Amino acid sequence: MSKPEERQWVEPGHVYLVGTPIGNLEDFSPRGQAVLRQVDRILCEDTRETEILCRQFGIQRPLVSFHAHNAHQRLPMIAGWLQSGQSVAMVSDRGMPAVSDPGQELVAWLYQQHLPFTVVPGPSAQVTAFAASGYAHPYVFWGFLPPSGKSRREMLGHIAESAFTGVIYIAPHHMEKTLEAVQDVLGPRRQVTVGRELTKRFEEYWQGSIGELREQNRSWRGEIVLVVAPAEPAERTVDWAECLQEVEELVVQGHSTKEAIEHIASAHNVSRRELYNRLQNQRRNG
Repeated sequence: MSKPEERQWVEPGHVYLVGTPIGNLEDFSPRGQAVLRQVDRILCEDTRETEILCRQFGIQRPLVSFHAHNAHQRLPMIAGWLQSGQSVAMVSDRGMPAVSDPGQELVAWLYQQHLPFTVVPGPSAQVTAFAASGYAHPYVFWGFLPPSGKSRREMLGHIAESAFTGVIYIAPHHMEKTLEAVQDVLGPRRQVTVGRELTKRFEEYWQGSIGELREQNRSWRGEIVLVVAPAEPAERTVDWAECLQEVEELVVQGHSTKEAIEHIASAHNVSRRELYNRLQNQRRNG
């Protein structure tokens, strides 16, 4: 019995954003596979990663790298391909392109040029981890945190005060440093869910407080999604005057300022840094 002919999904002069598996290759949709087989070229975050995917599914199409550092060079080339009637697909290493991955520049440019495109949906780590958390919806996707500095602190401040669930991507080698920063701003009691190696053989979920998570002192491997539970109303109405008074009382009893801040911040589930800054202001103005 002959194999049925594959449905034609691709049109000339068209761009396709194609979602690819986040881990388990069996999650790649038949439509996504067909589009990659039928386009003239495939734009990809890393040609080496996409080559592995294409080999698995018998896809033989030219691969062209596309990312933030070469987008300005690639866009004129893409314009020429589309004008000549060729079709182009865009993929990231895993998941949906343009979602914390290359592709956003391409989509913005397609709107500016009034060029047609289609999104072929696929697996998404943020949606998968959020569904596994059991936390209230809606949720806010924050992507990767800024590496350091004021922008990082500001984003964590927004997450700390948000009434929505927050979803964060974390590279394994940044996990401990990120958890330290998250605990410093959100407090040790905020509930979180960690999703690791999603859809893969060693997929793992863990749920508890940030403090409990840090106490594990484990080494982290694989891509990680951190889902932060919404702030409770009590967390957003802090009696800072009471906190400062308790810190000063501990200092009078013989504790160091650092010890007093850590103890009171943990007891009231508030940011150590915020408590320290308020204490410094109070002492300067007192």
